[in-house]
Parts: sequence; structure tokens; C-alpha cells
Amino acid sequence: MTAVLTVDHVHKVFPSRFGQPPVEAVRDVGFQVASGEILGLLGPNGAGKTTTIKMIAGLLRPTSGTIVCAGYDVARHRSRAVRNLGAVLEGNRNLHWKLTVRENLQYFGALKGVPDVNARIDDLVARLDLGEQGLKRVGELSRGLQQRVAIAVALLGRPRVLLLDEPTLGLDVIASTAFKEIVRQIARDGCGIVLTTHQMEVAQELSDRVAVIARGRMAVIDSLDQLMAHHRTPGFEVVVQGAVGEALRNVLAALGAHGFAVEGARTRFGVPEGDPDLLYQVLDAVRGAGLGLVSTQQQEINLEAVYRRIVGEAAP
Repeated sequence: MTAVLTVDHVHKVFPSRFGQPPVEAVRDVGFQVASGEILGLLGPNGAGKTTTIKMIAGLLRPTSGTIVCAGYDVARHRSRAVRNLGAVLEGNRNLHWKLTVRENLQYFGALKGVPDVNARIDDLVARLDLGEQGLKRVGELSRGLQQRVAIAVALLGRPRVLLLDEPTLGLDVIASTAFKEIVRQIARDGCGIVLTTHQMEVAQELSDRVAVIARGRMAVIDSLDQLMAHHRTPGFEVVVQGAVGEALRNVLAALGAHGFAVEGARTRFGVPEGDPDLLYQVLDAVRGAGLGLVSTQQQEINLEAVYRRIVGEAAP
């Protein structure tokens, strides 16, 4: 399928300020998004995910590397590139709360120079089921309906790429389900979508491929099926209180333990199936090292478990 977005060897360094050294926020990040594809862009806070999104949207300029949207270099031909780009950014939905739904769409349609704007508004209002809300002020709507209006604004110019930053955050179950179906339909219509979220179940339901950024670098990018298959290791998941030192880690690794991931004051790792006494040997070693056992459970293979493992392995 045709790539509608290409991020190629992108770096972003923020210059030194107030005596602090420069910050390398993004390091050699690259990926493509095809027409009709949903790419889940995941990463912990501070990993460089938001900086990457802002560079794609033309809000930040890369220090090096290129970003091409619908055939236009975002840095060199920003106005042409962003005409093919729609964005719904968390915390900044760019809606005027005192204007009605239709007034918002008319205002932004005029700004974007949308031809036959009223017909386009009618189409989006019907498509996103906003007909009864058209004459209401945006500030009076529920968060779910506000997100639909934000989507409508983003789609006014028929973009080929859509950026969605935490689109279901704060939505109830019904609103979230409806919103996810809207996103699927937008992709079916041929728009390439970059989705960022901390809600792993949302990413797992919607993403065709998943990219994980950790410490400014691309830790992995692959199809959801391939990621799950690669990390599918039947066994147990053990969580202990405290850090697993090098000596204990060597002992546990010799027993087959793997995928050590530090999460604050806890450490998570896997234990393979096989010898029925193996798990008990691992737990004896943990107790012998003076660490508290938080939980032991049959390992579940889902995107959240895969994500934790990838981010944990990327930790220093």
C-alpha cells in the first residue's frame, strides 16, 4: 500500500537553557504509515512520543532527518503538508467552546479554505452522528461528543493522515466504543492514522502495527500479530518488591527466567513452563535474596505485557 507518511531518521535536540545541557529528545526515529493503516505509537512519558507527533504536525522542526506527509516535506513545504494532515491533540482540541458545533465547523472550514464547506459540514455531521448537537455550544457537550466535533474539524479538509493523541482518554465505555468504530471507519476510507495512547487495550483493538519509542529511540515496530507471536512464551509472570541485583538475576536467568522489567520499586519477569519444580526454585531464590513476592500468575500474552517487556528491556 502507498505510504502517506514517512518519518526518516529524525532527530530532535532541544538547546541548552538556564545552564542545563542540551536534551536529545528523539534519536533516529523512523517509520512509515500506509493509506488506510492505523499505527499505534506507544511509549512511556518522556520517551519522545509527543515530540515526534509535534514534528509530524509541523509544530516542531526536526534537528535532522525528514518527515514527508502526502508527498510534501513538512519542514520545507509545511503549508502544503499540513493541508493533508488532520490532528486531534490531547489537551488542545482547538475548539471554541462558546460557538456551536456548526459554527466551529464553519469557522475552521473557512480557515482551511474548504470548498463547498456547507456540504462538507452536512456530510461530517451526519457521518459522526452530530445532527442533534449541531446548534449546541461545544462547551455544553459531553467529552465524547466534543471528541467527535474535534474529529469533524480534523477531517474537514479530507486529510490523508490523521494524528490522534490519547483520543479515548476520559471517555466512558459507551463513548469509547463508539469513538473506536469511528476511527476504524476513517481508516477504511483510506486515511493513514497515527494513534498515541497509554491505554493498551485501545491500541490492541485498533492498531494494525505498533511502534514503541523508549528513551528517544525506536525500540520496536512490527505488526500486532508478529509482536504477540514473538513474545508468546508460555509460563508464569512473577512480580517482586525491590530491584533484582546482578547476582540474583544471574541465578534466575540460569533457571530460565527472562524479560526482566523494572517498574518503579518492583521488578517483573517471566518463568517458562516445563519442570513443575522450576517455579518453586525461582521463588525460593527470590525469598533467599530477601525480596518480597507481590504476585505470581499464569502469563497472559497481550499488548500490555509485550509493551512492559519492551520498555523494561530498554531501561538503562
